[in-house]
Amino acid sequence: MSIIIRPKKITIERENGVMRIVWNNSTESTFPLSWLRANCPCATCKETRREATAETDLLTLNTSLPIEPSTEIASAELVGNYAIRLEWTDGHGTGIYSFAGFYASAELEKLKPDGTPLLNFVFG
Repeated sequence: MSIIIRPKKITIERENGVMRIVWNNSTESTFPLSWLRANCPCATCKETRREATAETDLLTLNTSLPIEPSTEIASAELVGNYAIRLEWTDGHGTGIYSFAGFYASAELEKLKPDGTPLLNFVFG
């Protein structure tokens, strides 16, 4: 029988700019909000990141995302028992972050100083 790892407690520390997760196996993970925003799993953000790394100009998608996306969370809500949806202060809130993605990415907590991931994030 395998144990399903789920969050026991999720805390968004706005003043520190991080989200902390305590897992039901007693391990803890910390994610900078700037990193979460840089890896928003919504379709628009995924396409924007894909375009930024594309080698051809075959397709261009203009998005309504601001030049400097907000890294401040306005609200958060649980999505079923598998994810959390974050709404940022600039109104963006379509990304659903899975708990499995958070747990799998715990090893990627080593980030560049600007909060961007060293590797492709598991959400997208």
